[in-house]
Amino acid sequence: MPIEFGENRAVFRDVVTIEEAEPLFEWLLNVEEAIVDMSECEHIHTAVLQLILLFVKKLRLQDSEKFNRWF
Repeated sequence: MPIEFGENRAVFRDVVTIEEAEPLFEWLLNVEEAIVDMSECEHIHTAVLQLILLFVKKLRLQDSEKFNRWF
């Protein structure tokens, strides 16, 4: 599973595709202060990226210049 949802923390792993956008959206609607950990993520679909940019205030990224340039 590319996203593991917790009470207020979601951990992204490997490749997160468009199929994960709807469950992520539903989770974000129900979490007051969402934390997203993308330190184990290799790629995310742009729809998922848009949700993150819209909802998430706390974001943990992997140590990668290529990946971090989006934020």
